[in-house]
Amino acid sequence: MTISVEAFQAFLYAEIPMVEYMQLKLCEINTHSIQALAPIGPNINDKQTVFGGSSSALMTICGWSLIKSQLEHHGLHNDVVIHQAKTRWHKAQTDDLNITAALSDEHDWDKLIAQLKTSRRPVKISVDCVVHNQHNEKCSSMQGGFVVLGQNT
Repeated sequence: MTISVEAFQAFLYAEIPMVEYMQLKLCEINTHSIQALAPIGPNINDKQTVFGGSSSALMTICGWSLIKSQLEHHGLHNDVVIHQAKTRWHKAQTDDLNITAALSDEHDWDKLIAQLKTSRRPVKISVDCVVHNQHNEKCSSMQGGFVVLGQNT
């Protein structure tokens, strides 16, 4: 089963309404990373910079999407939740957000999928996210710990 960027984007907009409001646009999804964009407009604060909560939420959504899209690609519908996150803001951002989420470790998706199909135990996956501005300067970053919940069969 292949899941297209457009199909996953539609899924996000339908299932997590704030994603559409924040105007997150997925650009590329592969087995180890996601690239996305978001305009500053709906994510701006009173200082005319990106609201820290928006950059944090967008990084969380991208990390979650990386894992969820791979599960869906393999025909699994397990829930994915954020377990912990360490977020840093490096520089005030005054323009659109370029977001990258990448697996912290090399994961063997086939092994992970087999484990999820045969066990009810949750699986932990770490994702590194970063937001760059339009000048390719790092503005915020997050190390996220996500949990794929086991099936309740």
